[in-house]
Amino acid sequence: MAKNYVEDGESPTLIAPAGGVVSGGAYVIGTLACVALADAAAGQPFAARVVGVFSLPVTAGLLAGAKVSLKAGALVADGVAASLPFGKLIADESGGFAPARISN
Repeated sequence: MAKNYVEDGESPTLIAPAGGVVSGGAYVIGTLACVALADAAAGQPFAARVVGVFSLPVTAGLLAGAKVSLKAGALVADGVAASLPFGKLIADESGGFAPARISN
């Protein structure tokens, strides 16, 4: 193993932004899309997942394969004003949720 190896990078420890994070919530820290694996107050470290597929709140009518961004804790169509790139939907929206693949 290389002496400079740090981690696999799939579940790094990040610092919670203003407002903190809630386990299972989608966030973009800087430009890094992630899902929190634990609750944390603002400024505190938390475990996050930066790869994988998660069921997340999404705008009605979005379809599988759609490129999505994050705005106010929910996924929206890519390009919506004041949203941040997040990933792609794996299946159509149903009941306000859809499985989304994080893309970093």
